[in-house]
Amino acid sequence: MKKAYSYSSTFTLNKAYLSECYEQSVVVDVSILKYKRAIISLLFGACLLVFHLVSDYIAFFVISLGVLEVFSTHYRKTWWLWRQMFGKSYNSEVTVLVNEVGINNSSKHVNETVEWQSITAIDKTNLGFIIHYSKGTSYLSKSCLDEHAVECIDSQAKTVLG
Repeated sequence: MKKAYSYSSTFTLNKAYLSECYEQSVVVDVSILKYKRAIISLLFGACLLVFHLVSDYIAFFVISLGVLEVFSTHYRKTWWLWRQMFGKSYNSEVTVLVNEVGINNSSKHVNETVEWQSITAIDKTNLGFIIHYSKGTSYLSKSCLDEHAVECIDSQAKTVLG
């Protein structure tokens, strides 16, 4: 009879970990189309201003929203990190438990278990795993796992996903 595997580790949800999460899980769009909302807002605001369809204040407000959209698109990672760093879970200790049930992340603010049966896909990156499951997507860094935990996730992925 095979002994059930269980691995537990603790890490701090700090800026370095969040930066890794972003870099490993976000697909970066390098085309001009990533600015489409900003372009539309700027053009719409310019039309409102040129054709005097509304008050100049409203037109400049729409143009300002377009400029803000340009900055938030260009500095997307910085913007995302900044929002995460103001969250209540920033700098908290997170405990990861990998066992025969699934992967459990627990902290003072969150206690979530992703069961192996609910996982629809696992994408391996250089530094971790992107876990797709019925309720969303999660990133798990290999830096908080040992070699056996990585092998367990790989084998469960092959077993569950076929």
